[in-house]
Amino acid sequence: MSRRACILVAEDDTGVRELICTRLMVAGYDTHTARNGREAVQRAHTLKPDGIVLDINMPELDGFAVLQELAGERRLKNTPVLVLTARHAEEDVKRAISLGAKDFLTKPFNDGQLIARVARLLRTPMVGPSGDSSDSRRIANAQSAARA
Repeated sequence: MSRRACILVAEDDTGVRELICTRLMVAGYDTHTARNGREAVQRAHTLKPDGIVLDINMPELDGFAVLQELAGERRLKNTPVLVLTARHAEEDVKRAISLGAKDFLTKPFNDGQLIARVARLLRTPMVGPSGDSSDSRRIANAQSAARA
């Protein structure tokens, strides 16, 4: 029997957090939660998840600060992160991708989008922010996805 992928869901809104976790569990993922940015970093250290679904607007540390903390940790810097947020300004997308997020999805979202993005997130090669053309493609793809 193969191991279920571990996803850390960092979201301060209880209802949204539970919805995301339920959808991911039904899809076959093992989910863990964090209610704020500080807890997200701590849980990431403990769990070493296969992927992270991260809100931007959270107390203690926002999602951008979480991305910075993860990028500074050797054992966590390649953990793929899907930013899932109500923020959809082009600057937010660019900033999240430049800080290491692999994908960006805006709220409201549908179940199919969430499951497809998490599946893709776990298949995405781990490429750190380097300013090369692959980063440019990721930013363009995330911006297109945020507008959709």
